[in-house]
Amino acid sequence: MCAIYKKELRAYLTSMTGYIFMAVLLAVTSLYYVANCLVGGYPVFGAILSSVYFVLLIIVPVLTMRSMAEEKRQKTDQLLMTAPVSLWKIVLGKYLAMVTVFLIPMAILCLYPLIILRFGSVSLTMAYTAILGYTLFGAACLAIGLFLSAVTESQVIAAVLTFGVLFFLNMASGIANVIGASGLLASILNALCIYQPFINFVQGMFDLTGILYYMTVIVLALFLTVQLLQKKHGTYRASMVVFACVAAVLVNLTAGKLPSQYLKYDVSDQKLFTTGDQTAEIVKGLDEDITLYLIAQQGSEDATLQELLDRYAGLSSRIKVETKDPVLYPNFVSQYTSENLSENSVLVVGQNRSKAVDYYDIYQYSMDYSTYSSSLSSFDGEGQITSAIAYVTAENMPVVYTLAGHDEAELSTTVTSSIEKENIELKSLSLLTEEAVPEDAKAVIIYGAISDISEDEKNKLEAYMEQGGQMVLLLGYTDKDTPNLDSLLGDYGITLADGLVLEGDSQHHLPNYPYYLLPDIQSSAYTSDVSSRYVLLAFAQGMTEAADISEDLTYESLLTTSAKSYSKTNLESENLDQEEGDIAGPFDLGAVVTKTIDEDTEAKLIVFSSETLLDEQVDSMVSGGNSTLFLNVMSQLVDHENTVSIEPKSMSTEYLTVSAGSAIFWGILTIILIPLFLLITGGVIWFGRRKR
Repeated sequence: MCAIYKKELRAYLTSMTGYIFMAVLLAVTSLYYVANCLVGGYPVFGAILSSVYFVLLIIVPVLTMRSMAEEKRQKTDQLLMTAPVSLWKIVLGKYLAMVTVFLIPMAILCLYPLIILRFGSVSLTMAYTAILGYTLFGAACLAIGLFLSAVTESQVIAAVLTFGVLFFLNMASGIANVIGASGLLASILNALCIYQPFINFVQGMFDLTGILYYMTVIVLALFLTVQLLQKKHGTYRASMVVFACVAAVLVNLTAGKLPSQYLKYDVSDQKLFTTGDQTAEIVKGLDEDITLYLIAQQGSEDATLQELLDRYAGLSSRIKVETKDPVLYPNFVSQYTSENLSENSVLVVGQNRSKAVDYYDIYQYSMDYSTYSSSLSSFDGEGQITSAIAYVTAENMPVVYTLAGHDEAELSTTVTSSIEKENIELKSLSLLTEEAVPEDAKAVIIYGAISDISEDEKNKLEAYMEQGGQMVLLLGYTDKDTPNLDSLLGDYGITLADGLVLEGDSQHHLPNYPYYLLPDIQSSAYTSDVSSRYVLLAFAQGMTEAADISEDLTYESLLTTSAKSYSKTNLESENLDQEEGDIAGPFDLGAVVTKTIDEDTEAKLIVFSSETLLDEQVDSMVSGGNSTLFLNVMSQLVDHENTVSIEPKSMSTEYLTVSAGSAIFWGILTIILIPLFLLITGGVIWFGRRKR
């Protein structure tokens, strides 16, 4: 085999064929690389490879067309057959020579991610996983080209045939979609698509099933080549071919049925395909069967979402995943929801409930108002699907009321969506028109009220609390008197300091803004999810535990200022330093008071001294620490063992900063000089060989 390998490799490297193959592959790839990575600043190298896969369809036939066809045309195949070498070694030697030629430009491409690493943050793991996938994809194409070269004596026919077959195999899934194929035909066409496994590698998936698929294609193509070269083609040979094809299909089908977490490893920066501990806990406790329906036409399934759903199926035997084509099953969705779902939406169906997760709730976009363009910002697949599973398996939905009628702030759409994703139903409550707080209220939220509640409303809230109710107050600063709200806080042992809190410790506030407070987070079940994060409050009032707190009350601090903090009582003063008359800290900015009603009943009052806890801009400054704290509080109040609301995974890209000079230098080197060097080298070797 070594002699065949050396002979073939020498033939490629002493003629122009091998050098043209390498030069074209590098030139086209480099063109996309420079345009996207260096000029465009896009740091995902795998995206470049997925854009230039088509070049292999064109240049692979150039490399493979002569391998067997030329031997047949010159009748030298007879000499090979009579050589003291098995057919397998002959075919393998020729194939490995072609793969070696292919690996030379691939080795050069391995340097490209290191180049752009100089200009910013680049995931080398994702880049080299994509290169591995591209290498396997190219190796499979070469094996197919070798087989087709053995079919004919004409190099031209072999090249055209190879291009046609590779084009078909790459477009098989798209063809299935275009012709509306379904059932067995669609399954066959999707299985034939050799491009699809490559996508997993590009997206950041180290896919053992993809490696197995390409290795199966390579071995099968080489086996068929050997069988084609055999002089005798009897029943035994035919049965061997059929057996090999069936075995290849069965091996890949079996691998596809295995849990994906054992065969596919998420190496993406965003960990899009990885489910967290919260999902594991919820899925582990399932006591009923759940079906996840992906609503998509065959061939149009979102690869990322499909892979995530397969991960869920691997987590529990109680979860099944099915794809429903809305064209084939037009009335299927209407059985469960009246919503008009987008393509690639998910239906989560349990025994008693179902919930629809729209595609545009899974992929979230942000708007750039300077250009009025939107861009993909995050992937919320796990958050939405896990929340839906918790919803359809819950015995009942807790209801939380938000008090209205006192100039309260309005909960943002983001906060509302996050609460609802926690499977909590939000309702508005006006105690001016209601005789009492509704019996189904799990908690009442008063968000930033700047007008006082009435005496009657206070009595209704106190009556609710005496029955074991729960209340969350986010105080809004006002210069109006609020005796009833103050009295309600006083009944639970909370005293408010006059003025607004400022920090004298630079480690506890934003630079130059001593009223943007970064409090210490105390250890508590309510703060467990933010113990290692920051929480930011602005324009907050100071709270302290009353000196004469009742014995039936238990006071617990959640957020505290430093000992250098103080409450500025003269808010018209331009001096932000502590002055005479200011109240010295420390203060609480968040606290929970538990009142024991009887042996089995407790009331809870949770107070945050600034409504900015739920302000989106303030929350973004601490990367969602505020909203995480609030959702954890709500989860505790409604008795969720684990918070269901999972944060979306960011898909925003940190672009590279490449100077024009650097882009020009590397562009000239990669697009022109390296391919030109290969062509000149090949030309010199070829011309010198001809002269001899």
